[in-house]
Amino acid sequence: MLSWIKKSIEWLSDIGNRDFCPWANRYVYWLKQPIGWFVVAMVASGLIGAFVASQGWVVCAAILVVMVMGTVWPWLAMRGLDAEIEFDRRRCHELDEVTVQLTVVNRWPWPVWGLLVQRGFFHATEQDHGEAATALARVGAWSKTYFEFTYRPNIRGVYPLEEPVLATGFPFGIWIATKGFSVAESLIVWPRCVPLKSLPAMAGDRLAAAGSFVDRAGHDGDVLAARPYVQGDSPRRIHWIHTARRDSLIVCDRQTASRRSVLIVLDRNAFKNHANEDQSACNWSLRAVATLCREFHRHSYDVTCELNGERIVVASSVVGLHRLFDRLAAFSPVTTSFEQRIEPPRTYGSDQLAIWVTSGVNWREVRTGLNGSWRRSGIRAMVLDSNSEHEAAEFESPQPWVCLDLADEPSRQLQQQWERRCHDDWAQ
Repeated sequence: MLSWIKKSIEWLSDIGNRDFCPWANRYVYWLKQPIGWFVVAMVASGLIGAFVASQGWVVCAAILVVMVMGTVWPWLAMRGLDAEIEFDRRRCHELDEVTVQLTVVNRWPWPVWGLLVQRGFFHATEQDHGEAATALARVGAWSKTYFEFTYRPNIRGVYPLEEPVLATGFPFGIWIATKGFSVAESLIVWPRCVPLKSLPAMAGDRLAAAGSFVDRAGHDGDVLAARPYVQGDSPRRIHWIHTARRDSLIVCDRQTASRRSVLIVLDRNAFKNHANEDQSACNWSLRAVATLCREFHRHSYDVTCELNGERIVVASSVVGLHRLFDRLAAFSPVTTSFEQRIEPPRTYGSDQLAIWVTSGVNWREVRTGLNGSWRRSGIRAMVLDSNSEHEAAEFESPQPWVCLDLADEPSRQLQQQWERRCHDDWAQ
């Protein structure tokens, strides 16, 4: 009985929300605006005044006055306003608080009320329940007014996403007048990163002046061993306690710095659709890429990131990492008219670690063609699956190195699975 009632409600809801005459939308959509119904009321009262009673003309005139004031006043108010917006910083991560300062100049000798800031700060998926806006207080006559408010961007990107506008419908709200304003400098919002503590074990013997330390004789890092003095050794490396015990010069061998290479590839075919589900998966894939790049960069790895088929070499400085994050903030999947072959990345050498970030659908397509050599070559797959029905254990062999279910806290899963995989790597 309950299921029948539920199906009946869904059926009635579907009928009530179905567009049976889409061809007529352009003729009737104006009725969704308040001024449309005022026009209908004015015409109706005019017809009553012409054919029924003369009092209809009074109502028609009153409605006409309200319409004129409700459209002219906002339009005139916008003509005397200028605005500029600026942010307190140039870059930030998702969910960071940013202070926004809006400067509004009013050139009219009367104040302006009912101002709104619309567009440019919210994605389409965030406006499902109406256009988001920020309301402003009164702007005085012949004044320059400053407004400050905090803004927390939820999704990476270059803000504002489109030209923001000032809008007002004062005094009656039957028609909204808008005017665009300038932005001093855009805000670049980077993908937020997940804190990681470990890195997988990998080979690397390319010596460098700066990098992670390896157990080879050098001049930096921790002490490896002690040995007899050889002509040319620095006196600073002499171990005086062992020297006194053996009555001969003993020096210490330290570690040396080496740079290891890692390639992080975002599958170009995985997140190219514009559906909301794919957009969410794409944003999480960029967060995973940003997390891995930052963690490897912190440990002085040679980091290369591939986006849309283009390989970007990240410089060893912090500026190099910031430039990569700028690319990730403005990233948009390239759509092609032909079907591209899905295949894992190719590494430059046997000691290069490659992490392939892809979707569950693409992983299921390519896993059948993979053999044991792809795992031994240093290529590891990080799969983001938006279908909660598929768990990591359900993937047939070979299984992905890391599998994230986007329906259940991907950041926590990334931390746990990454730490476990790194621990298993070092334990082998």
